[in-house]
Amino acid sequence: MYLVWFLATFYSVYFFLTIAVYRKDLFEKRKLPRSFRPRVTFLIPAYNEAKSIADSLKSMKKVTYKNIEFIVLNDGSKDDTSKIVRENIKGDDRFSFIDNKENKGKAGVLNQGIKICTGDFVACMDADSVVEPNIVQKVIPYFLDEKTGAVTVSVEVKNPKSFLQKAMAVEFAIGLSLFLKIFSYLKCVFVTPGPFSMYRKSMLNEIGGYDETNITEDHEIAFRVNKSKYNIENCIDARVYTILPRTFKQLYVQRRRWYSGAIQTFMKHRKMMFKKESGFFGVYIPFHYTLIILGLFTFLASIYLSISRFIREILYYQYTGFNFFDHFSLSLDPLMYGRVNLLGTSLVAAAMILMIVGIIVTRRKFRNYNLGLIGFPLLFILYQVYWGSAIWNAINNKKVKWR
Repeated sequence: MYLVWFLATFYSVYFFLTIAVYRKDLFEKRKLPRSFRPRVTFLIPAYNEAKSIADSLKSMKKVTYKNIEFIVLNDGSKDDTSKIVRENIKGDDRFSFIDNKENKGKAGVLNQGIKICTGDFVACMDADSVVEPNIVQKVIPYFLDEKTGAVTVSVEVKNPKSFLQKAMAVEFAIGLSLFLKIFSYLKCVFVTPGPFSMYRKSMLNEIGGYDETNITEDHEIAFRVNKSKYNIENCIDARVYTILPRTFKQLYVQRRRWYSGAIQTFMKHRKMMFKKESGFFGVYIPFHYTLIILGLFTFLASIYLSISRFIREILYYQYTGFNFFDHFSLSLDPLMYGRVNLLGTSLVAAAMILMIVGIIVTRRKFRNYNLGLIGFPLLFILYQVYWGSAIWNAINNKKVKWR
């Protein structure tokens, strides 16, 4: 517990200090020179996205960048995705539609799109996401640096309604926004989120595109981008809005895939760790996963100790004839609680403070996240369940499905 507390506290303090150092540069606005108008391709893979793809296509039609093409790739959908795409792109010559009858997998159709696209830069975007009209103008200037291989943006939750979605909206507002920006300063961005990320096409050709055997292709490709000595930048001022799972079951399926894919990716690229040529990336990644594993063991130990104490306390009541009410007392004295509880509570409190600070420094309206902040501690419990499931699957070599 002391080790977990130390590592997590170090992690939190490090982030607070990094925010303090770079706070004035978070929302830097890079100008797009008039002479720099490269061709940009949007690749939109779609599998059974009939309910959401129309909104996605409508947002793309509003994109104001001129030198652009959109390629929608149907991945063997069994619903009306194909019909809806054709209806929405009719008459717009910026759009092309590849209607695959067989399912290739997301990475497979993305690689198909990379081979046929004409863009110098490729934006890969999920079919259930919505982009800002000027997203390209915000992102493209980062590629003026020849060492920039990819650029991520802030991933926001589209219309969060349920208590669970509002809690995850806080997670996304910080984890897939502020954290990505901080990681970009440290040269250790380890994911290029699927809702929207833009790549240098020459780099994609150089590294061989997406790994079609990996269930988290947006995570795995970030490792190879770093390995190829390209930087992954973040434009926190550019935003994409995506749909989240509505139920705990849907969230479990999503996170089990995410975390199982993370383990798969780590094992594939484990030789990058602690290598001088990997830079800070090779140090941060093992630190990150060490903290996760230790946190999981601590969580399980805490449950065991709590249940054991509860049973012991119940047994004490046999001497009172199990008269709970006459002998029940609730003390608010912190010295009455064990070290595990106190240290664990302090970690949750530090995380909550980090979330609040993150919302403030990223210029979000605090009132939009009030309910989400209340529910955010729930995610700490869910994280342990999902990571435990992913590790169990990895140990037993179980295949994890996409959905």
